[in-house]
Amino acid sequence: MFLRSLLAFVRRLPGSRLEEKPFSEAEMSYIKQGEEALQKSLSILGDQEGWKTETVVDNGDKVLSKVLPDVGKVFRLEVVVEQPLDAVYSELVDNMEQMGDWNPSVKEVKILQKIGKDTVITHEKAAATPGNIVGPRDFVSVRCAKRRGSTCVLAGMATTYGAMPEQQGFVRAENGPTCMILRPVAGDPSQTKLIWLLSIDLKGWLPKTIINQVLSQTQVDFANHLRERLARTVAVSC
Repeated sequence: MFLRSLLAFVRRLPGSRLEEKPFSEAEMSYIKQGEEALQKSLSILGDQEGWKTETVVDNGDKVLSKVLPDVGKVFRLEVVVEQPLDAVYSELVDNMEQMGDWNPSVKEVKILQKIGKDTVITHEKAAATPGNIVGPRDFVSVRCAKRRGSTCVLAGMATTYGAMPEQQGFVRAENGPTCMILRPVAGDPSQTKLIWLLSIDLKGWLPKTIINQVLSQTQVDFANHLRERLARTVAVSC
């Protein structure tokens, strides 16, 4: 019910075209792609049927999965992070280019272009998995962020960007629709509920069993590394 009401709200949001700065046709295309990724992601998460458990960790973190006819297999991470929403949002959005400093799965994140206040185009280099089971991948994505009260939605999907062609030594993979939903834990705003929908086409000739194992473990590891990063940040600021 929460996700469906959030999707309905997002659909009623005025588009970024209402901002004062005029956008080019190319920029408007990226804005629309970001909004499309957001709506598709929330629609997937809003359908509670058909999810199967992949992993449950002792601390309550869990990864679910579902196969969609037009998307393929998607993964859903659900965790509680022991930090307030603003701290989590700041790390994931404001400091996204620093993600390679704390997430071993990510080698580098670079913002290629900002469009208005909600949309960015990014280039991400993913690190090779242990044992080089999955070699280096990179992604070019359009991302958008929306906020409804105390709930934040960060969505994205693969796109093309002329100034960032395929890179030597990396396989150009594609993600999306994907999103993260952040909201305070009911009754305890010092903690944040995080839901991450992950949908990736890694490209190349990889067995599905390996892909599924890598992606679900990537989500579990991400939650742990995020907690460690936020704990260090809080300790430094104290």
